[in-house]
Amino acid sequence: MNVLITGATGLLGREVFRAFQKNEWNLTGTSFRRKSPGLVRVDLSQPDTIHDFLNAHLPAVIVHTAAERHPDVSLRDPAGTRRLNVEATAAIASWAATHGAFVLYLSTDYVFDGTKPPYRPSDKPNPLNDYGRSKLDGEQELLSRAQKSSVILRVPILYGPCETLAESAVTVLADQMNRLTEPTLAIEDWATRYPTYTPDVAYTILQLVEYHLAHPDFHGIVHWSGNEGMTKYGMARVLAGQMGFPVERLVPNPAPPSGATRPKDAHLDCSALEELGIGRRTPFAEAIQAILHPA
Repeated sequence: MNVLITGATGLLGREVFRAFQKNEWNLTGTSFRRKSPGLVRVDLSQPDTIHDFLNAHLPAVIVHTAAERHPDVSLRDPAGTRRLNVEATAAIASWAATHGAFVLYLSTDYVFDGTKPPYRPSDKPNPLNDYGRSKLDGEQELLSRAQKSSVILRVPILYGPCETLAESAVTVLADQMNRLTEPTLAIEDWATRYPTYTPDVAYTILQLVEYHLAHPDFHGIVHWSGNEGMTKYGMARVLAGQMGFPVERLVPNPAPPSGATRPKDAHLDCSALEELGIGRRTPFAEAIQAILHPA
């Protein structure tokens, strides 16, 4: 069975590719800016080329992780964000519907406004920024074309093994501490987030694909998330402890972050997958230790 992983050089895509590779699936991965052995370079922001690419590889399963995932980039370039997050998803969904392929699409907690957590998959979305709107529109493109042969997996802020600490909005806090030249570092202490470890998400995606193949009627929207709620200031305190950085040099900033509007608490209800025995969670401190001090 051919499996296609889009965005296979990204923070999450790398872990998804490794998870399927470890289990000896027949894999193709796509990349764009980053080069990696065994991956195919594809510009998914050019949707007109997607059908030809898929016809050449004929995947039975498509795990679509490629996206513009930075809210502030989406604020500056909404048109480019829509090409990748919406139009590319629509092209993939159309091809999948025609060829009987299964699509697992990565979405975000930012489809919610953060006023009434925790959010169930059936709760009405209300995104506050261009990024959240683009991911919600991607969901709707998929549901309108391939509803019964797709799963939408919403996840929150991600972190994991990284090429640089700046690759994740979580580990970038460690990078800021490493570069600090001032006496103190102000860290946002406004929004409650649920940092989620990319190897755990990759494992969950593998389980979801396997579950769908065993239960073809399984489809729809599901959530997976870490269960430790903390602000970025709270995350930074954990990172500081792992780094030997003086915690007293961290100063909580209670103001909302600048740039694109973010939800204050978009906690995802994950009970549907928990009831199926799907999903895995690594404690935040344990995962951070593995990232900062790899064996």
